[in-house]
Amino acid sequence: MPGSKAEGAFILHNDLPWALETRRNHFGLGPITPASHLFVRNNLPAPPASLTDQGDDWSFDVVGCARGGSLTLADLKRMKSRTVATVLQCSGNGRDFFTHDPSGSQWGVGAAGCVLWTGVSVADIFEQFGGVQSGLAYLTATGGEELPEGVDKDAVVVERSVPIEKGLKDCLLVWEMNGAPLPVIHGGPVRLVVPGYFGVNNVKWVRQLAAAAGESGAKIQQSGYRMRPEGLAGGPEQPSMWRMPVKSWLNGPGAEGTAVLAGTNTLYGVAFSGERGVDAVEVSADDGATWQQAEWVGPDLGPDAWRTFQFATSIPVGEHRFVSRATDTQGDQQPKLAVHNHRGYGHNGWQDHGLSVRAVAELPKAEIKASSQASELTAETVSASMAVLALSDKALEGKQLFLQQAQPGCGVCHSLADANARGVVGPNLNQLSPSLAQVESAIAQGVGAMPAYGAQLSQSEIEALAAYVVEATR
Repeated sequence: MPGSKAEGAFILHNDLPWALETRRNHFGLGPITPASHLFVRNNLPAPPASLTDQGDDWSFDVVGCARGGSLTLADLKRMKSRTVATVLQCSGNGRDFFTHDPSGSQWGVGAAGCVLWTGVSVADIFEQFGGVQSGLAYLTATGGEELPEGVDKDAVVVERSVPIEKGLKDCLLVWEMNGAPLPVIHGGPVRLVVPGYFGVNNVKWVRQLAAAAGESGAKIQQSGYRMRPEGLAGGPEQPSMWRMPVKSWLNGPGAEGTAVLAGTNTLYGVAFSGERGVDAVEVSADDGATWQQAEWVGPDLGPDAWRTFQFATSIPVGEHRFVSRATDTQGDQQPKLAVHNHRGYGHNGWQDHGLSVRAVAELPKAEIKASSQASELTAETVSASMAVLALSDKALEGKQLFLQQAQPGCGVCHSLADANARGVVGPNLNQLSPSLAQVESAIAQGVGAMPAYGAQLSQSEIEALAAYVVEATR
């Protein structure tokens, strides 16, 4: 666990690169999520310390203006700055609620937080270079992560585009988070903030800021993070994961299986809608048959922040389930069900986000609850436990594909103890333990930064490779 993070506050989904989910019972009533409790989702490992330790000397290029050039963090700090509060939420937050077992980290509600950012507007940066050239339609930011050797740059680089109107309206390059220097694990020294948009657009470790005629040609933009029907490959014709829709959920009390004392209890949660803010939140104890108004707690920090709310109710002894439903300032109401899609993106259905509460007549002196935190085994300890791994004939064939035949090689990106592979992109297959269907789909169609191998491998080879991954991670 990174040293800056609170012990016990997270579910570990992956360690290289980091994927940490804030536990539901570790969200508080305050509107700002402390850095120690903020989720982490990195597509690639952070740049080496030799670069991130540059501090004020960190530099990035500016492209697509009347003049080209570069700036350092020290240059940014001499410009007019501003502070905004925004929700930072992974596109896959809520993926665990989908029933078709989509690939990726199985986030519940904890891949989100609300953060104060301090930095300089993109519009002001572009003005430093004479303004955006005419006819350019997108703002494109390129991250500074180190790329693995032997893999096409566009297949793995973290480079995202948003409409130029959005970029000039309210996007920022920031160097502070919650009043402190931006931590490396969250993109420091410098990252892009795109208020109201999903987290993937908020590019970390920015090395280039460009105004461009078209969207980035990187896979993460062209086919990744697209809202697509189940079974279809991603493509630029499908909606990109940009603005976050209206959403809310309850965080407690009673989350993570903790019992509450029967009687009057005050439920609490969060609500937001990208770029819009929320007007109201309702709570239901009967799966939406009836609703009652909740009340706001704390300040309104703007249309891109979340609001915390509370709802006082009497809870009798027994098992109960509460749900919340938000309505934003344009009248959009949180739906009951999510939009079904291949990757499990954008889940904002209120029914799946319900909070289960167990009320008791008397609380035990020491509540004992099982931890659902994912194991933090290293590749070495996993390898030791698999020393006598028995593989089927099909899996043995797949192991050869994993080690030698697939190009780029699977071990370039993925960690898998049985293959002595410690990749730098991830996910760590030892921790993920994917299903056969997930692996076959990922190999054939690609997923995230992973390229599609459907044209390179036969169906029988895909099945063999998938069998190996599944057997080697059980």
